[in-house]
Amino acid sequence: MMWLVLNERRSGPLFRGVTNAQKITKGLGSGQVNRIYKKTARIAKLDENLIQRISGHSCRVGAAQDLVNSGASLPIIMQKDRWSKTDTVMRYVEHLYQQ
Repeated sequence: MMWLVLNERRSGPLFRGVTNAQKITKGLGSGQVNRIYKKTARIAKLDENLIQRISGHSCRVGAAQDLVNSGASLPIIMQKDRWSKTDTVMRYVEHLYQQ
């Protein structure tokens, strides 16, 4: 909430980027999200090979995998994460079914 007050924002995206010139952007681009995730992973001292595979899409994929692990059905996973194609979801979670 303080972020909104300090930056006098009343609408629009909550998370915003900051340029090298310290200007606040209208939102975060996918490249910025990727850099934030990778920087966080490096701070956590994760293996660099793993870090190279991290992207802004990683949280969405991880959420689908967590839902599978908690016993959620494919239709529930698709509804919660707004997936439109079953083959896309299955590509990210099929290895969990093979265990």
